[in-house]
Amino acid sequence: MATLDKYLKLKGKNKDLYFIQKRIPKKLQFIFSYDVMNRSLETSDIRVARQRRDEILLGLEQLEDRLIQGEFDIMLNKFEQLDKETLDHVRDRFVDQLSSEYAWYGHPEQGDNPDPPEEDMAMLDAMNTALGSERPEKYPYTLTTCMEANFTYRPDYVNSTLLAHRKAVSRFNEFMGTEDIKVRDIKRKHVRNFKKHLETFIKSNGTIQRHFSDLSVIWQFGRDEEELTIGNPFEKHRIKVSATRKSYLAWHPDDLRKVIPELTSKHFDPLWVYIAWYTGSRLGEVFSIRPDDIYQDDESKVWVVSIKPDREELDYISKLDASAKTENARRIVPVHDDLYDPLMEFKQSNIGWDRPTSQSYSKMFGRKKFLIKDPVNTPSIRYVFHSIRKNTATNFDRAGVEERLAARLVGHSTVGATMTYGYYSEGDDFKTALETINKLPTL
Repeated sequence: MATLDKYLKLKGKNKDLYFIQKRIPKKLQFIFSYDVMNRSLETSDIRVARQRRDEILLGLEQLEDRLIQGEFDIMLNKFEQLDKETLDHVRDRFVDQLSSEYAWYGHPEQGDNPDPPEEDMAMLDAMNTALGSERPEKYPYTLTTCMEANFTYRPDYVNSTLLAHRKAVSRFNEFMGTEDIKVRDIKRKHVRNFKKHLETFIKSNGTIQRHFSDLSVIWQFGRDEEELTIGNPFEKHRIKVSATRKSYLAWHPDDLRKVIPELTSKHFDPLWVYIAWYTGSRLGEVFSIRPDDIYQDDESKVWVVSIKPDREELDYISKLDASAKTENARRIVPVHDDLYDPLMEFKQSNIGWDRPTSQSYSKMFGRKKFLIKDPVNTPSIRYVFHSIRKNTATNFDRAGVEERLAARLVGHSTVGATMTYGYYSEGDDFKTALETINKLPTL
């Protein structure tokens, strides 16, 4: 619990508001006007406080990452957020200040008088660049520079995508033995050797291909900014992904029932399995659910759960329906009769999930499945948590549920299933959907 609530303090007049108290890293203190952050999170809900704290910590981490780019890019990012009139005024005042302090700069009579400090010149260069001047060649684009700049142009990136890009960049820089390699210095031979390096400790070609895809996108951004004419060194490396992928198999219910007792913890450990069974949710979708996402529909009086799509589903609907591609898009699924009591307990407890990430649950599930005795089907990598989703789809099919409605409930990317996020169309109301959900067999 101490780690879970790290940096959180109950303060306020009635000791009913959470604050985040954290010392600012030394390398960031020049950006802030204080050494210790003592900020109200404006909530008395511990779950909300944890979420807001994590967002702040992520922001500090991203700021530290940007420091690798150097002061020029930090200042450029700051100045680009100002409107042109304000920035013109700031620049004029700064130039006047430099001129008064270093009146001799650039004149033949300068002699031994010092030049303005490098950080001052970097600030002026950043202002000029933000106002439309060409980026000076002495500030070349690096892999991290391009990654961070690309993020600003891709607000649709979800957190898992941001983390994947950061990991790929970190691993490539580490392989190259540099804090941050310049885009123009990356050669195809470097990338070929990087691929061989990854193969020594990453067994999944899919993971390696993901690194290459992410790095390719980042490098392409840098190529466009630098106006390079060379080919993308991260493309066309013949990484055979399909050879390492096998489809997941649906669980035999008896085997899954034997896994559930192994999932012991403080709160709600078996619940996430039941949610998946009765909604077809992916792991990330299950842990997007908060107590407030469980509510009674005003019109139909049906209890429903609102499920936020994970990255896989977001990528699909982004291509299919631009109007539904926001991160906050959700599908709403009626609560199965057998899921009602545990979900009500979860809602009323207001505790939330035990583990910090869905990945930690995935790893635990992967370990526990090998503990079951006398399984009907021998546990393997083809039987995972995601397999439960296949069970749900199969159970709908066996119950004779129309594919269109089943796809809407499970969130499948099938023809005609553009996902009715928030509402059911074409005559499907919550009562009809509840009847459909209750056709799923009891786990």
